[in-house]
Amino acid sequence: MAKRLALISCLLTALATNSVWAQSHPFETLRGLERFDKSNTLTMHNANQPTDTLLSIKGVKIGDNVLQQAIQLADQGGKLGRIRGGTRSDKIKFSFYQPYEGTRLEQKVELYFDKYNGFIQQVTATYFLQDAYLSIVPIREQSLSAAVKKFGEPMTMEQAYDYSGQKDGEIGLDQFVKGLQVHNKLHPLALEYFKKRNVSRSSKWVKGEQDYALMHSGFDRCYLWHSNTFSQILTFCFFDKAGANPNSRGIELDLHDFPINQQVIELGNPHVKPDISL
Repeated sequence: MAKRLALISCLLTALATNSVWAQSHPFETLRGLERFDKSNTLTMHNANQPTDTLLSIKGVKIGDNVLQQAIQLADQGGKLGRIRGGTRSDKIKFSFYQPYEGTRLEQKVELYFDKYNGFIQQVTATYFLQDAYLSIVPIREQSLSAAVKKFGEPMTMEQAYDYSGQKDGEIGLDQFVKGLQVHNKLHPLALEYFKKRNVSRSSKWVKGEQDYALMHSGFDRCYLWHSNTFSQILTFCFFDKAGANPNSRGIELDLHDFPINQQVIELGNPHVKPDISL
């Protein structure tokens, strides 16, 4: 009798779980997301990059299903913002708000995704203060400490010297990329990323806090985490007050995974009509 009751309980639990999963979410009929299936998942091809080593922002990883993660961010309390592109959307924004010293702190999370299959290709999270006259520097210091606690230490100057082949001083971004290409197999999308960062001759690495390597790229000042020879990159960027208004830039975390992004790109449009040869 006890075994029968246990079996019935298990069946009821399974049915309840399936019923919850089967229930549609309002986002599934939302213009910009309705064309995607939340049950779709991307099968990772890179055996050297286990899923548990993938970095995430707000629980979101590159290659995740955008509809799934949009629902997850809403469940965390995120307020849905603009979905860019309408029926051919490729970016969605959520905002998280919290009080801060008499004003309000916003964390804006943006998911960039493949418009054909709905897999995420880039994640950014930016902190802004509603009061433009209140310094964002304490937020930068707190969020950097939180990032180090979560992801470990960013790249150091010693590591930057090893990668670039340079012994001391500031490291030009050109020299850094050349060193990476000589000593490591740099993914083509990673090379493209660094080329975009190399906005001028003054783009470089200098010593930042605690010997962390600080990238100068235009007005941006960025710390960087990476894995698998820069296949996965996370940056922590802000404006230097000597060059521009730090509050206007906010504090930004930006996540990329180039092999997974390449895999998403190669999926292409599954609905494209094949050519007819005569």
